[in-house]
Amino acid sequence: MNGRVGFAVWLRAALCTLFVSAWASAASAAQNPYAMIEGVSENLLGVIRANAQYLESDPQRYYSAVDSVLNPVVDFNFIARGVMGRYAKQATADQRARFASTFRRDLVATFARGVAGFGSMDVKVVNPGSTPNGNRVNVLQEVRSKEGVTKVSYTLVRNRAGQWKLINVILNGVNLGKTFRSQFAQSMQTYGDIDKVISNWSAAEEVADQVG
Repeated sequence: MNGRVGFAVWLRAALCTLFVSAWASAASAAQNPYAMIEGVSENLLGVIRANAQYLESDPQRYYSAVDSVLNPVVDFNFIARGVMGRYAKQATADQRARFASTFRRDLVATFARGVAGFGSMDVKVVNPGSTPNGNRVNVLQEVRSKEGVTKVSYTLVRNRAGQWKLINVILNGVNLGKTFRSQFAQSMQTYGDIDKVISNWSAAEEVADQVG
């Protein structure tokens, strides 16, 4: 399969599964993370159906609708700092903030485009009755679509406020956090400058190379 075609197929399944885990703006501090992921699929599809029509005519409206629900649940700052790796210590506070903003904007737009045309899907949490042990859990999920079965492992942590936050996804063996961190390190070797890496950042291209 052509790398870009393979990526397009993978992305549609990947992004839907990621949003399933993230679509939990109504989650309370006491909510079980397994139940949270299991119960939010319909909300995800509802938002896509209500807003995907604006993808071509007013894409920012669609992206904003996605971001408004994703932002309360995904710890973008934590993820972005991890993606920067050892370079985070070299970066200024302003550079870290700008990369977190760029990373979030790029990731949300990429994900929103990927799920815009997705219709129905069958989502199953493998271990729905589990009880979280500690403040870090991995939630396993299977998503069935016309492209096949996608296996996903979500890493969630409970913050000081007791809220569960998504910090990483492993999709069919591909660790997205490590993939993006590798991309940042390679970009630093190419540009040799954090500001240039931020200006040229695109999360989708590196994932395409890894998966396609």
